Amino acid sequence: MISASDAYRAAIVGDSRRMILKAVIDIIDPDIVYGEILAESESKYSRLDELKDKEFENPPKYATLETDRWALDGSWLIHPDNAEDCLPGIGYASERLSREDGSFEVPQYVEMQFSSVSILQACSIWFPNNEYDGVPSDFTVEIKQGGTVYYTKTYTGNTAASVSVEGFTVYNPDAICVTVTKWSLPYRRMRLVEIVPGIYERWDGNMLASFSLKHQGDVSCISLPYGTCSIRMDNKSRRFEPRRKNGVFQSIEERQGIDVSMACRLPDGTDEYKRLGIFYQHSGGWKTGDNGLTIQWDLVDIVGLLADREFIPPDTLPTTLEGWIAALVSQLGVNFDGHYTVDQSYASKPVTVREKADVEGLKCGDVLRYACMATGTWPRADAETGYLAAEPLWDQGNKITLDNLTAYPTMKANSDLSAIIFTLNDGNSTKYVVSGNFTASSDTVSISNPFIKTQADALTAARLILSAYGGNMLEITGRGDPTSEIGDVDTVWLDESQATTARRIQQDFSLTDGVLQNVGSVLLQADGSYLFENRVVLTGNGTWTAPAGVSKIRYILVGDGENGAAGTDGTWDSAGEKGKDGEGGKIKSETVGINEQQVFAYSVSKTVAFGPYTNTDGYVYPYGFTDIASGDVYGRTGVKSPLPGSGDGGAGGAGGRKGNKHTETVTIDSSAKSMSRVSSFSAEGGGDSGGGGNRPPSGGGGSTTVTVEVIDNYPGPGQSGVKGATGCIVIWYDKPEEEL
Repeated sequence: MISASDAYRAAIVGDSRRMILKAVIDIIDPDIVYGEILAESESKYSRLDELKDKEFENPPKYATLETDRWALDGSWLIHPDNAEDCLPGIGYASERLSREDGSFEVPQYVEMQFSSVSILQACSIWFPNNEYDGVPSDFTVEIKQGGTVYYTKTYTGNTAASVSVEGFTVYNPDAICVTVTKWSLPYRRMRLVEIVPGIYERWDGNMLASFSLKHQGDVSCISLPYGTCSIRMDNKSRRFEPRRKNGVFQSIEERQGIDVSMACRLPDGTDEYKRLGIFYQHSGGWKTGDNGLTIQWDLVDIVGLLADREFIPPDTLPTTLEGWIAALVSQLGVNFDGHYTVDQSYASKPVTVREKADVEGLKCGDVLRYACMATGTWPRADAETGYLAAEPLWDQGNKITLDNLTAYPTMKANSDLSAIIFTLNDGNSTKYVVSGNFTASSDTVSISNPFIKTQADALTAARLILSAYGGNMLEITGRGDPTSEIGDVDTVWLDESQATTARRIQQDFSLTDGVLQNVGSVLLQADGSYLFENRVVLTGNGTWTAPAGVSKIRYILVGDGENGAAGTDGTWDSAGEKGKDGEGGKIKSETVGINEQQVFAYSVSKTVAFGPYTNTDGYVYPYGFTDIASGDVYGRTGVKSPLPGSGDGGAGGAGGRKGNKHTETVTIDSSAKSMSRVSSFSAEGGGDSGGGGNRPPSGGGGSTTVTVEVIDNYPGPGQSGVKGATGCIVIWYDKPEEEL
């Protein structure tokens, strides 16, 4: 929620009100690099860098010894001894004074140097707008490239505080020089507020034929919606004419911004402006109508600029959330450096990948939502600054009454989610499943985020994701309030005594004939992230009575896990096969309303019953079902040491080992009585075989050489499977409100 004065708060809900639109058009090359600023003479109080800061306010009112620039009535400031202590906004002031007729003995000039501008077709010069300062009467504006002047515009008898110069085309310009030969007042310094190498203009609602704007966001980071703005203006002068080679239209390119603000007229007649955002040219984004009599720009915010842009990883990858956000905005060019804000509690949170290849080939938009998802933040374009913002959810917003709505709010069910299936970037692509808000839902979400490497990372992301599921959606249409932001938690008063809260995820503004009306908004009243404070775990059979004052619970019904099957016996030919892993118990989870002190009879076995609820229509989660509130995992399949109450299935028993034997050649003395290790043999060489087949000789002298088969180990039996764990019932609830 954007801050506002009490007068604004009263005016915005008044029976009658006036809204004023302002759009600042910034058609300056987004890659411009400002260089040195030169001047013929310069007062020690000048601040040349302020000539490029896009601040056009009059300089502070400091007294000087110039004629009529001093009064002892307290209305003038006195320069401090240290020039650096002066108030900002002075801009440039020459050291030399004009003569009695206003002319300068030596022409005074200021030259702004720059680079990385491919084409220049317009510029503007801003002087002070104070009568006591005066303006330049005679001056020249020159556009240079490599020290050569390629365009000159001379003004004589000027009385304006600013001039716009158009109707030229200079390629690769690198300097704008303003030279003043005569001032409108005698004994005055030359003063300059701003030099704009391009177009920087303020357009109001009278200049715009139509205007519409949409703010939208996804706090779950599953998707990346972004803000859009469409403006259409009168183009009868053909100023923006695509077919004119020397028209200013040729210098319009991507990433040039339009700063949009809206004001509410206060009772004292002043206007209090609230910025709606900065929106940029993107992939053309323009079209003409009526044979060019109007021109329309379709613009996007900074998130939209990044969404489909390919991410080029820096040589050294960032390691924190702020580092990744900074790397993303730097993809838009040097003049976007620093155009971001990260909540300080989250800025230094570690965000890393295993290797550079994990982020190569990704879109900037994907990197943005992945980094935010992994840290429990969400991305948006901050309306007040236009910067890219990464922030956690907040719980403040505006009050909305039926008086400011054109119709009663429409409420409908929000989507439910059964489970979130993470593929961890741990080198093994381990699957990790986190419970959704409603396991009976047919919808699941699969997440493969290179920044999520551990189960703890996944739980952080899951809490954010579930903040967008379950509960209700409110669709409202009203008069609108520019202080409302995406992410606000607004209170909607349904009547004099009833109210409901919901998070704003979309809002539309449109101004028609100077009237802001029929502003549509979507508010999300999700309960997927409703993390209750108190937990009870039930096993076996019995009854449970809800505490007094408790009217909502979240239950998790976990059935008994299956036993692992025994492995098969080994044979002389092969080892036995591992027994089938026992499945985890069937699980169902849901948030439900209950009666105060309602009594629930329960029983836990393969089928779990808790009052009227059972797990028969639940699901089996091979990788386990994680309770997001506690981090405990239930119902895994094939666990070697299942914990009681976990509902884990037991691991299958190992297969029996293969029987092994080998042959050996041995010499047997004829007097040998036994060969306990020999299972068969054959005679080789002399000696009486005894006619008894493959048996050692029974007597006589000498010896016999035989090949024998020796047993190393007999085939092993299959091992028993691990017994599955009993299930449980987990109940979450909050303390009654009167105890809070």
